[in-house]
Amino acid sequence: MASTSRSETTRRQLCLAAETLVAQSGIGVATLRAVAIAAGQKNTAAVSYHFGSVEELLRAVIDMRLRDTEAERARMIRESGPSLEDADAFTAWRCMMRPYFLLDDEQTPHAHIRFMMHMSAAGLLSDPFDARIPRPGAPSIAALLERLHAALAWLPPQLGRARIALAGAMMWNAVALFDKHGFGEEQPALEMETLLTDVEKLVRLVLSAPA
Repeated sequence: MASTSRSETTRRQLCLAAETLVAQSGIGVATLRAVAIAAGQKNTAAVSYHFGSVEELLRAVIDMRLRDTEAERARMIRESGPSLEDADAFTAWRCMMRPYFLLDDEQTPHAHIRFMMHMSAAGLLSDPFDARIPRPGAPSIAALLERLHAALAWLPPQLGRARIALAGAMMWNAVALFDKHGFGEEQPALEMETLLTDVEKLVRLVLSAPA
């Protein structure tokens, strides 16, 4: 049991190290050796031992964060109303996305957001809007995606997917700018919650605007 616990701890440390490296400098820096060193592992073959390859490690980072955010998604779904089937597109989108922005990142603020942006730019993400793709430890994602697509069924399918993608990109980029103080340091301090709430107002418009 202790050995299993140590192994799980090491896997998480490697995932966090890879997430931070990618978030800060891009996918190209996340080599087997660099990740092991960043995770404080004396054995630089630790990534190969636990994951087999960098590609599998990066997939494990996504699965880790799906599990980390599942409880918050489930809570938001419960509080959204008596039935998810009655939720509008914005509510389904918000339940799916907002938990990622509330993650208490152990190493770098909002590292996972920037990690996902690099993964998307490199074409390494599976279709994030396909409810049929298995997402271990996060059953709510499939339910939310199904509801989101159903709520946008009045739009042509490609346009609906484009709006979902645009909504996510708006939020991701806003948070990235926030972390880089990209809104102007001469301005009064902007609280993250204020930013998220404001961007969500825009997302609601994107998802509900007439075609």
